Amino acid sequence: MVLPDEIGSSMDSSSDGLDQTCGCKGIRTCLLCEGRKAAAKTGQGTVKTLVSYMYCNKCQKAWRHIEGSAHQTEEMDFPGVLVVEDFITEEEEADIVAVIEASEWKMSQSGRKKQDFGPKVNFKKKKLKLGGFTGLPKFSASLLDRMKSHDLLRDFTPVEQCHLDYDPSRGSAIDPHFDDFWLWGERLVTVNLLADSVLSMSCEGKDAVVVTTQQTSNCEHSKPLDSFSNAFNLSSPGSDIVLSASAECNDRTGIQEADSNILKYCDVEVAIPMPRRSLIVLYGDARHNWLHAIHREDIISRRIAVTLRELSSEFGAEGAQGQAGKELIDIALSFNGSAIS
Repeated sequence: MVLPDEIGSSMDSSSDGLDQTCGCKGIRTCLLCEGRKAAAKTGQGTVKTLVSYMYCNKCQKAWRHIEGSAHQTEEMDFPGVLVVEDFITEEEEADIVAVIEASEWKMSQSGRKKQDFGPKVNFKKKKLKLGGFTGLPKFSASLLDRMKSHDLLRDFTPVEQCHLDYDPSRGSAIDPHFDDFWLWGERLVTVNLLADSVLSMSCEGKDAVVVTTQQTSNCEHSKPLDSFSNAFNLSSPGSDIVLSASAECNDRTGIQEADSNILKYCDVEVAIPMPRRSLIVLYGDARHNWLHAIHREDIISRRIAVTLRELSSEFGAEGAQGQAGKELIDIALSFNGSAIS
């Protein structure tokens, strides 16, 4: 699923008229409108129980305890994620939040508020126009310089920035989705402000996810993972294993290859801890093959996400829309922008 409302400023921003106190449309709901929308039956989205793993940024693997065993785990390579803890200082965070708060917030879907710095985009028709885009905000210049100190982001050139405000009082969340592939490029970059949270990656009902079992008590970095599990009341990975049925794989305990420590699952969720003031980058496999979401229950206090996106190859120098891409880059990197009204 691609959610255009969260991956750029939509040309069609009209309300469906159901509720003017929030930005929810269609099947989207939040705590501000659920009591008044007949379509809201069970809260945010459809709850599914998946095979649950916890991502460890130190070893870049996802881990799951095997139920009933104190010394056996399943591990899964999980490429395409970079988490840089303490990317900014407490003082820098306070300064950035003060600048953000000086601009007006607009209500968005599923209990979020947003501020957009980017072109007006109609993703369905694959059209964009500059609208009132005047560039990225001034504070982003120093953030980008720091990002470029990491090899993965050395050539990162953002042309869009979105601020999302999540608050438990509104039931803020975002459903599993892919960010658009036509306009946005390889790397999705977020700076996480004000609170710890969890990014949930899911791979449901498609090709089986391959994991290996091993004789070990856990990843050697288990203590920080355990603290996150406790803070967010997450199930211990592997403590609750119920798979949603699918045509390709309906064995609720996974498919075991003969004479092997290889297991295959169809419905998997990987929880990626996002510490306060950290930088999170999705790229490669995590960008293209795994949906990402923020569950309502993982917003335990107010959180602001500052997300930056680069252009796809179609808007690169050799792409079909290279001229439009160059114009967007020139405007974005002026760092003279204000939020689109």
